[in-house]
Amino acid sequence: MASRRFRMMLTASITAASLGFSLTPAIADEAVTVATAPSVGFDSGVERDAPFTAVPHDVVLGVGATQSELIFNWITAQGLTGQVAQISLDDTFASPITVDAVSENVSIVNTEGDSRDRAEGEYVEYRDGAVNRATVDSLAENTTYSYRVGSEADGWSEVQTFNTGTYGDNWNFLFFGDTQLYNTHSNRAEEVQNWANNLERATIENPGTSFILSAGDQANHSSWDEHSAYISPETLRNYRLAVNNGNHDQYNYDAYNAMYPRPNQVDENYFFEYNNALFLSLDSNDYLDIDDDIAFLRDTVAAHGDDKDWIVLTYHHSTFSQAYHMDDARIKYQRERLTPVISELNVDLVLGGHDHIYTRSHLMNGFTPVDAGREAVVGETLNPKAGEVVYLATNSSSGSKFYDFYDFQLGQRYDTGLDFQETVDQKKIRTYTAVWNQDQVQDYTNVELTPEGLTVTTKDAVSGELVDQFTLSKQDRDEESEVPVEDDKDGDNATGSSNLGLAAILAPVLAIFGFVGGLFVGGGSLAEFFANLGVKMPF
Repeated sequence: MASRRFRMMLTASITAASLGFSLTPAIADEAVTVATAPSVGFDSGVERDAPFTAVPHDVVLGVGATQSELIFNWITAQGLTGQVAQISLDDTFASPITVDAVSENVSIVNTEGDSRDRAEGEYVEYRDGAVNRATVDSLAENTTYSYRVGSEADGWSEVQTFNTGTYGDNWNFLFFGDTQLYNTHSNRAEEVQNWANNLERATIENPGTSFILSAGDQANHSSWDEHSAYISPETLRNYRLAVNNGNHDQYNYDAYNAMYPRPNQVDENYFFEYNNALFLSLDSNDYLDIDDDIAFLRDTVAAHGDDKDWIVLTYHHSTFSQAYHMDDARIKYQRERLTPVISELNVDLVLGGHDHIYTRSHLMNGFTPVDAGREAVVGETLNPKAGEVVYLATNSSSGSKFYDFYDFQLGQRYDTGLDFQETVDQKKIRTYTAVWNQDQVQDYTNVELTPEGLTVTTKDAVSGELVDQFTLSKQDRDEESEVPVEDDKDGDNATGSSNLGLAAILAPVLAIFGFVGGLFVGGGSLAEFFANLGVKMPF
């Protein structure tokens, strides 16, 4: 097991107490006991090759447009009428709130294997079903509700409960990186178990959690049984869920779209407001439509961000990481085009995945680090000025896949055996990286929000050991950043011309190729299309 990659210093230039809020303890006062075999299984009870049933299955509680709303999502057989969602203050449902569902027939891929396999002639099996969605609003604060979905005629789902939590300005949510079930066929049960254990530990340690946020890649091939496994842990019956569309989910977008509801959708993007924060989710798979993404961000922040203490942006493809995807053409293009807009809009925190390695950036003004080379301190408080943003890339939440440190000087990924400072001294680290960690153990991240500060705590989901912790303060947020955006888009101190400009010039042509390629590879990404042709892109 690789050693921790940075010094575990717990000092801070400004204490949390001086800001008027408390940090999550680095080590819990009491040991957290996680069951070795919590109830996971498949909530659907449907065998992989059996037809979908009239009795509802694969029930998801999705976040709604605000904290007082949620969206129920479930799967049934086709041809049913009268599907509803019911919530009640007790489990008798004597006087329930009943909301009619909107149902839509779908075909969900049931065969594992990505679009490239199918392009080569692999047999693809689809199963016909119906997606049912019902939005419940006006939920009361700090209230426990029982719920079920279905109908008297067709049967009901198992009765479960959830608590709405606080609608105040002091609250938390949990963030998880790429679960990516099933990355390995032989260890699929272990991957699901690890995911269930991670959720259980995180919610036991943070019982007031408002919702679960995923960085994307819930599934590996985006088949129905993988998504069904993702939502199978019993813990997810009791919390609202917000997801991002990862590149592996995109292999079969129809399955992803059928399994997870999202509020306020604008094309593939969506947003929601929760207490004193605005959350924006970008679908980062089609990076050549970045102008539409930028318009979405500007419009949504202008309409919904003014009265919020915090703005949190999420998307799958992390912009700043210390694993090999940092050198992908799409990431470089995104880094050049998107980060200046993120700073312009005063986004506070950007959460992503994709690179399966924990990475915390320095405060970034566009793609330029503030105080590059400064030694980051675990537990520190940062005082971002206007336009300065922290980016976080998460590790795996199930242990299905880990990526080693990427030495950009050598163009190699490997376990360096070096500690964090040695990678700095030997210039193997990107200038934007404040902290990186790869210990081959799944993580989870807790985000606490108050009007004065936002604290991000990442822990090892097996031992509970602290991985990293930092706080963003509002102290200097009204001051203008003095850091100019420099021509160092890759974070390697190199300057000069960039071939990223070529991507912008060729974007319309490449978009056409990408569309045509999608017809052949089942909606795969542009990069996948050219990879299938054996073409290496020049950017």
